[in-house]
Amino acid sequence: MTYIDSRLYRRGAYLFVATALAACSEAAARNHTESAQAEATPAVQVQAVRATDETGSVPASGVVEAIRTIDVSFQVGGKVIAVNADEGQEVRAGSLLAAIDSTDYSLSLEQSSISLQRERDELARLRALHSTGSLAQNDLEKADAGAKQAMVAASLATKRLGDTRLFAPISGVVARRAIDPSETAAPGVPVFTIVQLDPMEVRVGIPEADIGAVRVGQHAAVTIPALAGRALEGRVSLVGVAADPTTRTYTAKITVRNPERVLKSGMVAEARIAGQEKVRAITIPGSAIVRDAEGATLAYVLDSATGVVHARRVEVGPPRGLSVEIIRGLADGEVVVIAGQHRIREGTKVRAVSAKESL
Repeated sequence: MTYIDSRLYRRGAYLFVATALAACSEAAARNHTESAQAEATPAVQVQAVRATDETGSVPASGVVEAIRTIDVSFQVGGKVIAVNADEGQEVRAGSLLAAIDSTDYSLSLEQSSISLQRERDELARLRALHSTGSLAQNDLEKADAGAKQAMVAASLATKRLGDTRLFAPISGVVARRAIDPSETAAPGVPVFTIVQLDPMEVRVGIPEADIGAVRVGQHAAVTIPALAGRALEGRVSLVGVAADPTTRTYTAKITVRNPERVLKSGMVAEARIAGQEKVRAITIPGSAIVRDAEGATLAYVLDSATGVVHARRVEVGPPRGLSVEIIRGLADGEVVVIAGQHRIREGTKVRAVSAKESL
């Protein structure tokens, strides 16, 4: 009796162990399947599309220009004895740029001063004679004219002496220097070019269809591709009244502050001039836009019912901060993928997480 019970006991123990091992194997297999399914379902960040009221704007392309460019030259000729400014150097209005030898002009002024004093002394003597009736009126007038001519000559000599020193007419940066010490400067020939770099101007072309919406004083957002797309604020300072006969666009100028001197003349600029009216616009993060093999712009739209994403071609409008405007292809309320697109393609089933969650 004891033997039978022991055998039954061992048989029951074997059955229990086998059942437990089977359950463990089934659980492991189920976990493996679930893990594989999770790995096969990529996670992506999504965000709902929202239409908002945005201020209408006029897009325009153009070039950055210095607001003022001045060529500076000596008014008198002579040997250059000093050059105090070089290309790329910032100068202030009234600062000394260069000087020429003033010896000849100093002597000329001294000679003119002596002649002026002599003429004045002679005029005083003749006036005394005229007052006693000893000198004719005509002779007095001739002496008076001679004194005036001597005064003009002295003033001209004074000016020429001052013109031997060349001063900056405006504050700015020396863009060009065309003279060195010991060279001879010719009157009227530019030896410096000074550009004013703060503020700067962006000259843009406005299509005929949009020129009616542009006014002096309107705000404008200016983007500079050469500065990694840096955006600057500006204001319309001029609107042209005649169209270019070739491009049929109207010139507008946008004034932009440039205290850090990051803007350079000749840089390409993209501008958006803010309008007065509100328009309904759909915007999505720029990261949601991808391109297919043909270069077309796409956005992946999530089907919330099935969890499947579909690639949809969209027409992209102008940037609005870190977002872009969608002109065509999306509707308010649709959900788009904004991160993780490299893991998916048309028809992929995904696991959607919010934009605040990390992938």
